[in-house]
Amino acid sequence: MTGTKKIWIKANGNEEVATGHIRRCMTIAEELIKRGWSAEFILSDANSANVLKTLSKEDNVFFDARIMHTAYSEPMGDMEVLKEYFREEVPDFFLADSIFVTPEYFNALHDIIPEGKVVRTGYIDDRDKSDYPVNLVINYNIEPGDIYQSAEVKLLGGEYAPLREEFSESTYSVKDSAKKAFLSAGGTDPRGVIGKILNEIYEGDSPCRKVLDFTGIECEVIVGALFDADYRRELREIAGRHQGITLHDQVEAMRGLMEKCDFAVSAGGATLFELCALGVPTVGFSMTDSQAEFVEAFDRVGAVKYAGDARTDHRLVQKIVTWGTAAIDNRGFRNRMSSKAKSIIDGKGIYRIADAIESLVTKDK
Repeated sequence: MTGTKKIWIKANGNEEVATGHIRRCMTIAEELIKRGWSAEFILSDANSANVLKTLSKEDNVFFDARIMHTAYSEPMGDMEVLKEYFREEVPDFFLADSIFVTPEYFNALHDIIPEGKVVRTGYIDDRDKSDYPVNLVINYNIEPGDIYQSAEVKLLGGEYAPLREEFSESTYSVKDSAKKAFLSAGGTDPRGVIGKILNEIYEGDSPCRKVLDFTGIECEVIVGALFDADYRRELREIAGRHQGITLHDQVEAMRGLMEKCDFAVSAGGATLFELCALGVPTVGFSMTDSQAEFVEAFDRVGAVKYAGDARTDHRLVQKIVTWGTAAIDNRGFRNRMSSKAKSIIDGKGIYRIADAIESLVTKDK
């Protein structure tokens, strides 16, 4: 994709780091491309390239990409490859989104930029671990840390969540009674949470199941890009036995699907922010430390109900189903969550991020 200004994006996706890092960077890239930029992904390995290809196919958008053939968990190994890239050309902006990147990474990156060339740098941080020597830092946790001193521009808080353009407006309304649930674990579900929830609702023998049988609850289930073949088969078999379950693979109109649901269950990634931007009442769970921090913060302000961590909480599924049962006829509870969530996440963060990047690149020109 050609343009007058260039952004290079270092991001990775696999079963360990999930797909959210690449997904949110795609959103930033798309907005800059609309403004006349070119965008290229700088990926460590073929696994990340496959994630980018899969997500791009879902969104019907495609990006240029290079594979460095380096270890995604050892980013300092990028430097020799990037040094060769910089001999050919340099971008106007270099954005990194990786939990393995350290301040030393950016110091080394600055050292290999050819003399006389200017490359602005940025980092998306959701772990509050370090102060990074970059021009721009993005941390869209609703309770971001105060550790950032070096960055010239600091985009901190929920108003900077890089959501897709379709989530910049909401027409969602809370119904008197909840009949339809949205279920998502994101791109990957290593703990099988979604399958366990469906079993608990439709095939278990819990008291909640009897209530849900009576109310006729329906579940709209997102099949993540990295769900393996066996897990997909398991979900198809459950759905085949129960007409109330609908599986969705490669959803083209995610906002429309979310808005027709009365409440949601979501892991603490990008999908959670999208649901909050629309105002869909949501119970969240976590599968990583950063996700736990995300959802716990939303719970503290009353925007999302946090059910627990899939890695350690053996009662997670029962708590999720119990919450869903209690929320069915409690419109006031769902309405309070909806209003609070929309007040925190307005869905316009992508425009603010693109504005900030453009301002940094053009300010000395």
